[in-house]
Amino acid sequence: MSDRRLAIIPFLAAALMAFTGCASEDYFCDDSGCYFCDGVGCREVDPPERPACRGDFECAEGERCTDLGCTASGCASDDDCPMGTVCRGEGADAFCVAPTEPNPNPNPGTCMSNVDCDGDLVCLDGVCTPREEPNACMADADCAMGQVCLDGECRDEENTCQFNTECGEGRVCVNERCTTGCGMDNPCPTGQTCEAGFCREEPPPPGECTTNAECGAGEICLDGSCFEGCMGDAECGDGNYCYFGRCRVDDRPNPFCSSDADCMMGSVCRNGACRSPCTSNDECPRFDVSLTFCLDGLCATTNEATSDCSSSTECRAGQDCVDGVCR
Repeated sequence: MSDRRLAIIPFLAAALMAFTGCASEDYFCDDSGCYFCDGVGCREVDPPERPACRGDFECAEGERCTDLGCTASGCASDDDCPMGTVCRGEGADAFCVAPTEPNPNPNPGTCMSNVDCDGDLVCLDGVCTPREEPNACMADADCAMGQVCLDGECRDEENTCQFNTECGEGRVCVNERCTTGCGMDNPCPTGQTCEAGFCREEPPPPGECTTNAECGAGEICLDGSCFEGCMGDAECGDGNYCYFGRCRVDDRPNPFCSSDADCMMGSVCRNGACRSPCTSNDECPRFDVSLTFCLDGLCATTNEATSDCSSSTECRAGQDCVDGVCR
């Protein structure tokens, strides 16, 4: 019998069933598809709808991302699959597909760096993964209430600075981040590099890794580079803190006070610094030689009273915003 004649048999059978009806309910699949027969007739059963996906992380438990969409996986026989599908493949590569569909190609969302992933994903351990850190941003409007956009990431307002007084002793505020000055006789701490007289977080070498296995013990592969992994600040050492699973240079403000009780009698706590009340500029230098202005009833530094920036975006090209002034 020719292949062409064999191919039309299922359709002839279905037409006959539709006319005469079936004695009992039955479900079967062949190369032409899957069918369900009852007392009325036979009808083709379509495979379940599969939502589109960018990686396994977007699929439900028991499904994997393939070029067909989120596809039921791990089947051992047809009985393990939803109606309209049959089991193809073995082990981890076994998928439930319609008899007329091609074998699916898994798409776990593999990557080598962030550029291989969609904008809201990062490359972690070789797989495109939803960001566990705040969303990327272009402007403050992209961030949640109480956050600002700093160097492409949303950051809580209390973790940014405008003036040196917010950063703690020995540190300066540069482009909303607290850092230290540096030079030939004043090198930067480990993990930082000296640029334009200020310490900045040292960029990791690109293309260093694809998966965590290529990094050292306790490190994770993120965006093609190895970073020290962490669960808490204590694991990161002095001058660093744990930021969403990796250690990074601590550029957050380090306030001297959190309430008026932390200050000497007669002073109040404002933005992490103790300030003396005043009624005129003349009253301030006797409390602190750096406080030369009476601003809103409290002694302030010259830069605080005459600031012209909070970040480099408010300065001319090539300038940084240092302690509220473009330099």
